[in-house]
Amino acid sequence: MTVADRVLEHQVSNATAAECVAFVGDNQTHSVVDSVLREFFAEPLLLDGGPNQAIEFLSSTVPPSVLIVDVSEAASPQTAMLSLRAAIPDTTKIIGIGTVNDIAVYREIVESGATDYLVKPVTEKALASAINRTEDTNEPAVPEIAVEERARIAVIGSRGGVGSSTLAVNLAWILGEERKHKTVLVDLDLEFGTIALSLDIEPTRGLREALENPARVDGLFISSATAKLTEHLSIMATEENLTSEINFNPNAVDALFEALGRINDAIVIDVPRPAYAIRRRVFELATEILLVTELNLSGLRDSLRLLAGIREVAPETPVRIIANRAAGPKQAMQLKDFQRALEHKVDLVLPDEPKAFNAAANTGKPLAQASANAKVCKIVRKLAKEIKLPEKRDPKSDKSSKRRGLGDLFRKR
Repeated sequence: MTVADRVLEHQVSNATAAECVAFVGDNQTHSVVDSVLREFFAEPLLLDGGPNQAIEFLSSTVPPSVLIVDVSEAASPQTAMLSLRAAIPDTTKIIGIGTVNDIAVYREIVESGATDYLVKPVTEKALASAINRTEDTNEPAVPEIAVEERARIAVIGSRGGVGSSTLAVNLAWILGEERKHKTVLVDLDLEFGTIALSLDIEPTRGLREALENPARVDGLFISSATAKLTEHLSIMATEENLTSEINFNPNAVDALFEALGRINDAIVIDVPRPAYAIRRRVFELATEILLVTELNLSGLRDSLRLLAGIREVAPETPVRIIANRAAGPKQAMQLKDFQRALEHKVDLVLPDEPKAFNAAANTGKPLAQASANAKVCKIVRKLAKEIKLPEKRDPKSDKSSKRRGLGDLFRKR
C-alpha cells in the first residue's frame, strides 16, 4: 500500500487529523515508537518511511501537532529537516531520529527546525522525554531561549577550603528551589570535588566522558549523567579514581554548556584551580564569575593571580569578589586593606557561622535548606536576585491534552 493509499484510508476512517504522525524506517524503532505513541496520543498514526514520505503525506492532510521522522536514510539530515520544516506550519513540533551520534549533527538538525533529535537505538524513555519537551515550548526552534540568555555562573576559590563549593551549593539551591528557575550544579573537580558528598548523593557517572569526548554529549547523555535532586535542581558531580590521567578537551565545555542550557535557566559551575584549559574555557563562556576568598595574605596573593588570569581571557565578564568567614578567626586583614591591595571592590562579605554550617553538613543538606534564616543565606539570596536570568515562561494553560506525562507512562510498566 502506498503512502497515498494509507493517507486516504486514514482520512476515511478518521474525521479529524492525527495529533501525532510518525514515519519510521526499521522494525526495532517502529516497535518503540508504536508503544510510546499509544500512551501519549488518542489516535496516533505510524507509517513506514522517512522525510520524502512524510512530505508526500503532509501535502494531502492537515499537519499534526507532533511529527516524528526517521532521517537515517537521508543523504543530508539537515537538508531533509529544512524541507520538512518548510512543508508544515511552525506549530507542528518535529522530532528527528537518526543513526549519527554527533553534537554537530544535533545542532544542525535543531537549527533546521527540529524540536529534538534522538539517536538509534531509541528507547521508550528517551522518546517519551522528547515528546514531553514538545509541550514545554511554543517556539519551533531549539534552544527555547537564546544561549546568551542562560546564566552560566562560575564559582572558584582563591585557595582550597575557602568555601567556594559551599557557596556554589547554596546559590544553586536558592536559584532552583526559592526562585524556581531550572538550575544545574556542575562540579568540575572530577577527583576531589565535594558537591556530591555535601549533598549526600551518589556521584553521577559520565562527566569525565563528556569532558574527554564532546561528541558524546547530547540530550540523552545529559539525562543519564545528572542526578535530579529536586524538581528545579539537578546535580552533575563525579568521583573519578586517582590512577589515570584525565584528558580534558576544552571544546567539551561548549558542548556541555549548550546541552545543559537547553533544559536549564542557570548553570552553576564549581571550578577547580587545576586543569588550566578547562578553567580558561569556563571563564570565557561564563556570564558571571564569583571569586571566593578569605581576608588573609594567602587569599590576597591567590586572588590577585586569579584576577589577572580572568582579565586576560574574559576581560568583559563581570567578576564579584566574595569574602568568606569575615570577622572569624581566619580574617587576618582588614577589609579596607584587602580591597586596596587587591585593587578591586569586595562585593559581598559572608559572616563566619560555623555552627550553622556544621549542622547543615551533618544532615547532607544545603545551609539554605537546613537553616534558611542564617545570615549567610540572606546575603546569598541578595546575590541570587542580582544574577540575570531568563524570564520564566507561564505554564501551559491548556490542561485538556490527551497526552500523558512521562511519570504516568512509566508508572504502569
